[in-house]
Amino acid sequence: MIGKLPGLNNIEPMKRDVKEYYSRAEEYIKEEKYEEGIELYKKLMETHPDNDSLVMSLAWAYQDSGKTHKAIKCLERLLEKELAGKIFTGFAFDELVRIYRDECHYEKLLSLCERVVALHPNDVSLLTTLGDACLRSGKTTRAIQVFEMLTEMESDSPVHFCSLGNAHIAAGNIREGTQAYEKAALIDQEEASIFFDRLGHVLSHRGYFAEAENAVKRSIEINDREPTIHCSLGDILITQGKVVAGMAFYDNAIELDPPSQGSYYNRLGNVLTENSYHHDALGAYGKAVAAEPENPFYRMRLAESYKREGGDEQADNI
Repeated sequence: MIGKLPGLNNIEPMKRDVKEYYSRAEEYIKEEKYEEGIELYKKLMETHPDNDSLVMSLAWAYQDSGKTHKAIKCLERLLEKELAGKIFTGFAFDELVRIYRDECHYEKLLSLCERVVALHPNDVSLLTTLGDACLRSGKTTRAIQVFEMLTEMESDSPVHFCSLGNAHIAAGNIREGTQAYEKAALIDQEEASIFFDRLGHVLSHRGYFAEAENAVKRSIEINDREPTIHCSLGDILITQGKVVAGMAFYDNAIELDPPSQGSYYNRLGNVLTENSYHHDALGAYGKAVAAEPENPFYRMRLAESYKREGGDEQADNI
């Protein structure tokens, strides 16, 4: 344990040999000896209380060991120093944002972002993170306000207009959301097809399937040579019950990119299964296996599909 390491009961060697003990602590963490590593970081902090990298390393060690609440306390300590400094480095802020997102603590995330943006109101990166926090916490009105500010600050950025579109759609403002994406497409016409495909995904995710269908059709009108966009439209059509039409767009994708037909048939099988078209899914998975017989994932999907259709014997023989 830590107490048995040479020099740890003597403060002076630790003051001199920070790098040595720091490296040893890192090794403990890599070896998943978290308690030993954490104790060593804490010992180092006693002799080097102003060393922020030690606090950050301790926070990471707590996080890796599953003690997220203790990691947050370390990061909050660092955050206070960041906020008080003349230059905002944002290291602790970034880590707290990541943890709050991973842990789905969206109200805490929003509160953190609002506090930091209040001190740095013209920072584009911080405003972008705030806008995302607003969306995650369901504060769509505030999200729209933030992204409108960003489009004014950087009026030539299509990304900000896409984000504004997402905020409007989350609020149920479909027309305004579509207009924001159209603005993005005007700014960067080479990426217009991608923007309308992305709009289709956002609308579909929110349950606006007819509008999503129109958006992806606009994408294909701009660029009909991208197979994954044909798959996107196929997914949206199948979700609406337009199975034959949806499968036809998958055929388009396969014609455009024959070497990838196995992955397209597998994706088709997945969306058909998700929408309870199990017989059609069985056929799609069968074609995926025929295209790539050695792919174990496709064979697994086919076996599962047979079982859904009562074909246990066929599943066992795959």
